[in-house]
Amino acid sequence: MFRKLTDRVTSAASSLLGREDSNVQQLVELGFEANRARAALQSTNGNVEQAAELLLAGDISQQHTASNEGEEDAMLQRALQESLQQPKPTRTAAMRAAARAAEERFESQKLPYQKKTSSRSSSTDSRQSKISLPSAGGLSVTHPDVKVIPKLQDKTKEEQVLRCADRLKTYPNAVDTLLRALTAVQKDPNNLNFRIIETNTPVFQRTLQSAPGAVDLLRAMNYYPVGEKLILDRSNVDAALLFLGTSALEQSKQTSEYRSEKAKLTFAKTIEQIRQSADSSESEAIQRSAFMAKCPSEPAAGRGTLVQVQMAESTVLRRFDGDDTLDDILNWIAGHGIAIRDKLLSQEWQLVDLNKYPSTPLDCRANQHHTLQYIGLFPSGKLEIVPNVKYLK
Repeated sequence: MFRKLTDRVTSAASSLLGREDSNVQQLVELGFEANRARAALQSTNGNVEQAAELLLAGDISQQHTASNEGEEDAMLQRALQESLQQPKPTRTAAMRAAARAAEERFESQKLPYQKKTSSRSSSTDSRQSKISLPSAGGLSVTHPDVKVIPKLQDKTKEEQVLRCADRLKTYPNAVDTLLRALTAVQKDPNNLNFRIIETNTPVFQRTLQSAPGAVDLLRAMNYYPVGEKLILDRSNVDAALLFLGTSALEQSKQTSEYRSEKAKLTFAKTIEQIRQSADSSESEAIQRSAFMAKCPSEPAAGRGTLVQVQMAESTVLRRFDGDDTLDDILNWIAGHGIAIRDKLLSQEWQLVDLNKYPSTPLDCRANQHHTLQYIGLFPSGKLEIVPNVKYLK
């Protein structure tokens, strides 16, 4: 019986030694010295996670690494205790310890202002310290070539006005609205209605709120927000500033960007009016029906070519055969508005082939009797009606 107990203790001790060597190896792989790892395991009764925390916190000093005379007795006693119970897995604990070690190494490689206060630090002062980003002076020292661009509100009034007016040149509705508002204040600065702008109206939301620089321009004119209003006090009306604002907006109206966007808005409004004209004109409705009657029969689904034409914000679709002509498409377009067909043939408007890159305008008069296959609209055609830049004013 004594031999069985001896064998059991020996087996448990061997198993414990094997596990301890495995635990030491896990801590060594994390970057700790073997003797310090072994001392930490002894201090934590073999718990890998707690040992790793002790090593990270620096609580294991060199004196703990020296062996003591009772080490073997303690090892045998633990072997007797652990031989009667199943060993617990330590892989998850090791993985957590590895993650913490990696985090510590990552933090140690950061610049001083990037480091976070460690919750595992043994120093109370370091846990309570707050590290902030470098000040402007510090940035100028560490990165002397980096220039911080001043904010818009920090620039002069002239710079603010000119910058905002330049940003607005692709928003013609905003330019026109602001120009009317500022001109009204110029002519009658004592009229309170001209010096109050309601910001909750649909017109403001649609025209000014979505235009970059519009609100900033009003603030540069000394408007200030009060609830859902922008107010310009009579005492803050500056004639020179208003002149600068209206002049800058007038210059924006002379740019090609403004004229191009203005033409697009005018075109969209015109084409919508043409399409709706049949509702109020019997003659228009009869002519449209006549043009639609000239169109060939539409092929069945899955056959022919699918032609889609974008008219401003609307798109119409229809199928044609490959041997149908461009004139058939123009007749079909006339069914949506006689004036649309006329403007395409007069080249005031253009029919652009979007399937080509870059997008290429089609000469409707030269290709009027050519087949769709000949002009490249087969097996599919994606077209858009746009105003001709030559006619932009």
